[in-house]
Amino acid sequence: MAPKSLALELYANADELVDRQFMNQMREQDITPVPTDPSLPRFTLVVGPSPFTMPRGWEFFLTSPYEGASYISTVLHNAGYPVRIVDVRYDLDPLKSAYDQIVGQTDVLGLCTFEDNFPFCRELMEKVREAEPDVPIIVGGSLCTSVPHIFMEHTAADIVVISEGELTILELMESYASGNWSRDLPNIRGICYRTPEGEAKRTRPRGQMMDLDALPRMRLDLWPQYHSPMGLQPQIISSYSRGCKMDCSFCYRTTPQVRAKSPEKMDRDMAWLKSQYGIEFSFFVDLTFSSHRKQTLEICDVIKDHDIRWTCLTRCADMDEPRVNAMRDSGCDIILYGVESLGTEVLREARKGSSENLTVRAMRTTFDAGVRFGSLLIVGLPNESEESLNHMVEFAETYNHVTRVKYLSAMPGTTIYKQALASGTIRSEIDHLNWLSVEQALHEDEFLNVSGLPEKVCRDAYKRIYDAYQPGPVMDFRHFPEHMQYFHPQPADGLERSTSYAGTGWRREFSSAAGPLAPGSERFTLDKCSEPEVARAGSSLMECGAKKMTSPSLAGVNEA
Repeated sequence: MAPKSLALELYANADELVDRQFMNQMREQDITPVPTDPSLPRFTLVVGPSPFTMPRGWEFFLTSPYEGASYISTVLHNAGYPVRIVDVRYDLDPLKSAYDQIVGQTDVLGLCTFEDNFPFCRELMEKVREAEPDVPIIVGGSLCTSVPHIFMEHTAADIVVISEGELTILELMESYASGNWSRDLPNIRGICYRTPEGEAKRTRPRGQMMDLDALPRMRLDLWPQYHSPMGLQPQIISSYSRGCKMDCSFCYRTTPQVRAKSPEKMDRDMAWLKSQYGIEFSFFVDLTFSSHRKQTLEICDVIKDHDIRWTCLTRCADMDEPRVNAMRDSGCDIILYGVESLGTEVLREARKGSSENLTVRAMRTTFDAGVRFGSLLIVGLPNESEESLNHMVEFAETYNHVTRVKYLSAMPGTTIYKQALASGTIRSEIDHLNWLSVEQALHEDEFLNVSGLPEKVCRDAYKRIYDAYQPGPVMDFRHFPEHMQYFHPQPADGLERSTSYAGTGWRREFSSAAGPLAPGSERFTLDKCSEPEVARAGSSLMECGAKKMTSPSLAGVNEA
């Protein structure tokens, strides 16, 4: 049996009578949606900013509709609720923009939480609560699932949805529309809620849907960009499964149990996305796309019929010739592998279930099949030594196969996070959540130095790996928002493997791009959110983007 390091309620199954009722409702309303009923409560779902940069060729990931918000808005739309998505990921002042689109225009507010948008969520809830004290505020997503106590104790949230939200939001809104919240909330599973007296309560866990075929086809036209002059971009973030069989120390999973859609369901979903929205490329964000060989082959057979290019995430241990050949034949452009490190002790401590030999074998198998191999690497994991880190750098430079490198983050809910709290590396949970909102995944980022390596060693390794990037799969992306920042022009093209794919000068103008840091981000640098010795160990040699905001000569200027 797989280890269970996460909160035990995440391992429950949503298989009670009420769960089956709402799953059946989702199926029926996917086929025949209920006409929008203006007498029902208006629901607004806010997607807030993220500082996270994406390397050249992956910019579509920053602006694409994604599954969490798409499914929540779709199930409510199909049930007849007036639903609106407010997407302020790339507004210059996302807090003001979101507030202006909410007040006086909604009856229920929903917020999507991510590990790096806590200050935005907390401040928006405070402003909305002050202006409209009777509007209920519901939060969902990975961050509030990992630290629900923070949201109940330190924000104006009325309800925190734990783990998957499709069944829970339907039950919540049905109860609210009928005026029965005071009676029903104690019995709606999978939430934390606030009593009329202000006391925080937690209900029994709901757990995960075991039948993903109950999910509807995503209504991407609910996203505002669908109605913009450029229209919806032809790239989508989707999946055929949820969960992960592994238990890595640095990774948080809101849905740890593995379940998958049937090939028939996958076929219907892809046909819908292609015919309705002209999707040409899919990033399958399943945590381990190829974990089960038979299932992988079946899904690839489905994808092949829809003539799209695609990419996915998987493990080095879960690749062989039949799988990679099937993936290639169905249009796979590049496979992203969670390599993280090559150090034996590093991988053991991280519970990766991998090794350098497995990584090299997967890389050769992938290359031999004519598919690109994309390494995802972390600088600064526990037990990393200068020798093992330098070995990883040489590995990256030799094969020019890196897709992403980042400094280790202590993600809420993970083993690394709990260890950092216990050791005092994290001063407080609030401080840490604030600080995560300025982490851009750039060379100059501040970082928590849990490895004990000198800061210069970590930064030099990061820079060399970053310079070993290969191009992403969508080099002709044209949906850049107006307010975008561009980082680190790089005249070096890498190996012929990169230029044969993207041409020469493919990152001459920039190596990474992102939306602007939110106003006020300078409040959350490591010197303000940690103990002095922690800040010195990971923020002494460079100024991160948030620190640069305090310089009059640099404030508001895009780095190019």
